[in-house]
Amino acid sequence: MAGPRQDRGRPSGKLIAVDGVSGVAVKAAAKHEIAAVKRGHRGGVSEWDASGVFDDLVVAGEEAGEPSARTLLLLYAADLAFRLRWEIRPALAEGRVVAAAPYVVTAIAFGRAAGLPGGWLKNLFSFAARPDEARCVDAAPTRSGGLAGFVEFGCERLSAGGYGLTRNQLTDRARRHLQRIYFIRVGPHSHAQTRSRRKPLARI
Repeated sequence: MAGPRQDRGRPSGKLIAVDGVSGVAVKAAAKHEIAAVKRGHRGGVSEWDASGVFDDLVVAGEEAGEPSARTLLLLYAADLAFRLRWEIRPALAEGRVVAAAPYVVTAIAFGRAAGLPGGWLKNLFSFAARPDEARCVDAAPTRSGGLAGFVEFGCERLSAGGYGLTRNQLTDRARRHLQRIYFIRVGPHSHAQTRSRRKPLARI
């Protein structure tokens, strides 16, 4: 969304996108961002699966089958639309700072790791508001299952569905795509790190 946000004279808020393949690290970084904001301006952290759509997928059972990468991303887009409508935009309209954990780039990295075209991904998330600031948490994904993070959850479901790559291989591919988008150079002894960009998207 181009240009400053206005709401009938109220100060515009700020949206901080926090992306990464490690759900635990992304959530921690987002909380750190909000903790650094003055108490009266804190809009909180908007986490993925706020709508509960992925929870529904978990309890659907084996008869529902394993979702494809496109299905997972369509669900993520629907969940993000929910977050924007009910969590992010209302806080921004009140002049508050919101951290989205994760946001668009995480989903794009997952989609590219699964072999989906960049044009389709860019079009899918064209509705999303442009963040005022962006953070990339370059931490390795957790090896546990569950709903820790979208990339971890999505890669686990793809590998279970016979995608052809293991969960670890898929998450590693997603991490490399995320690094390229944020222009991160990772050395042989790199640890969790955060990189910031006001306009984070390179070539998708």
